[in-house]
Amino acid sequence: MQTQLLDNKYAQVVLLDDVATVVCTLKTDYVPMKDFQDTFEQIGEYIRAHPNKISKMILDKRHLKVFHQASMVWYHVEWKKAMKPYGLVAYRKLLPDDAFFRKAVEIGRNNILKEHPDFRFEDFDIRYCETMEEALQSEINA
Repeated sequence: MQTQLLDNKYAQVVLLDDVATVVCTLKTDYVPMKDFQDTFEQIGEYIRAHPNKISKMILDKRHLKVFHQASMVWYHVEWKKAMKPYGLVAYRKLLPDDAFFRKAVEIGRNNILKEHPDFRFEDFDIRYCETMEEALQSEINA
């Protein structure tokens, strides 16, 4: 069963109950940080209200053209850590087919490691996928 949790100018968020997964599809080429945070805070409210119901999030960023480092830092260092106690531990990312964007993600991850040594990517099951089907079918590493 699919339930729409949110649909705004920047994102559509649906819950796939049968696979304990929330899918967040970013709809524009750029999402201002405030709108990104507001969207994820709303997702977080649902997750906190339903502990251990959602174990995987798919973040579809294929429409993005602009990589925003500050949003990525907040998403990893604050939001993901806050969601982990509620059961959200697996993340699947769909990136644009853009070598520059993908390189920016890699650089951004390295910057997080340097600037936030207390954050550990290995505390989460994070994988990059090429298709929605691959993201949905990937098993969660406990």
